[in-house]
Amino acid sequence: MSSVRKSSSSALISALAMVFAVGCTQQPERVDAAPPAPTGKETLPTRTVYDPPAKFDTQAGVLMPWEASSGLLSVSGTWLGNSKIPVALHKDKAYVATLDRLLAFNTTTGSLTATITPTADALSTLSRDDRNNAAPPVVTPGADPLVLAPFFVRRPGVGTQAATDFIELTATNASSDKVDWKLPLTLPSWAKDASPRTVSVVGASEQVAIVTINTDASSLFSAATTYGIDLTTRRVLWTKDRFEATAVTGNVVTGELETSDGTYESARGYNLLTGTDLWHGEDLLNVDVKPAGPHLLLVQARNTDDYRVRIQRFLDPATGTVKRKAPENIAGSRCDHDGRSTVVCSWNQGNLYKVSAFDDRTASLLWQLPDQTANRIAPRVTAVWNGRVYGETDNGPLALDSRTGADLPTRPGVAPFLVNGYTGLALSSENDLTAYPAAG
Repeated sequence: MSSVRKSSSSALISALAMVFAVGCTQQPERVDAAPPAPTGKETLPTRTVYDPPAKFDTQAGVLMPWEASSGLLSVSGTWLGNSKIPVALHKDKAYVATLDRLLAFNTTTGSLTATITPTADALSTLSRDDRNNAAPPVVTPGADPLVLAPFFVRRPGVGTQAATDFIELTATNASSDKVDWKLPLTLPSWAKDASPRTVSVVGASEQVAIVTINTDASSLFSAATTYGIDLTTRRVLWTKDRFEATAVTGNVVTGELETSDGTYESARGYNLLTGTDLWHGEDLLNVDVKPAGPHLLLVQARNTDDYRVRIQRFLDPATGTVKRKAPENIAGSRCDHDGRSTVVCSWNQGNLYKVSAFDDRTASLLWQLPDQTANRIAPRVTAVWNGRVYGETDNGPLALDSRTGADLPTRPGVAPFLVNGYTGLALSSENDLTAYPAAG
């Protein structure tokens, strides 16, 4: 807006001109630069916590940083492939990971409160419209949580010392958004020349975090290495090659172990603190171990004698014992624990969405959609949290009771991809990822 020059001859004309200028000013367009970080002197709005939210205030959303969804959304507003949203929620903060930085974003004020970068040079950087291939950061449990994010980095060569590539695990205090510590992790020999490769924090207890590096699905060969990290002493407790961790449940880390010749795989469980072998499943082909809450794993594989035979089982992560065979049509599903007593699995067959819910201890089927006898269709599930299933159909956003599958009377207003008691991250009508405050 251009300034209005004051005139000593007519204060009234000057005042009217300023009012007219302000009234005609267009609303500013979205800019990439983040709002200024809070100075600590501002009075922040009070946020009410809902457990779980029944609805979200669609008029009070704030745009998430572009990094949170860069290159990950289709034109229709769905996540591409099996991409995970690279965000973790903690209270009213959203932590956004990229391959070269971690952003701390306040969903109340819409302010970027911190940008955490590795000490060494990141091997990859994210620019606008690039696909953000970073794994979501992990917030540790406990009274003083850390936000864990790993980076592939390179230390430049000096003199006769060659440049060195390694992983830098960054631990940021969730209360202050300041880095508590950084830990270098030596790359396994197979990873020094392998490309593409991915690294993620699979999960954590209050004592130990699990970091896994593995080859990308597009790689010509398969390899993985997993590290157990002591969060107190900040050192590596144990390392396992050929093991790709996928879940942390209690004091057990579970995942897939590949045989030395790469022929077979098996589901495995190891002690989280020591890395010692707790149990191992039978050798199979194309083993895929998925977390399904604190008391279940979903293991999908192919039979070694007949590749056409699909094997799908719910296992006890503590012992590896089979709780129940999973339905055959659950192949390719995503299973989410509701934070209480139910596992909700959802998938898409062609243009038909399907949802099944299981008891998280017995793996018995509780309900499923679609249900032709009740004339009910299945929603596209976007999130499951604390007893509630969020999603949408052609009729708009909706919420279901996770234990019964019943439609809940209050419409949430949006279909959040991530949700907690403060916030739901969902797409606006312009397909921009937006943080909407919980409102009821």
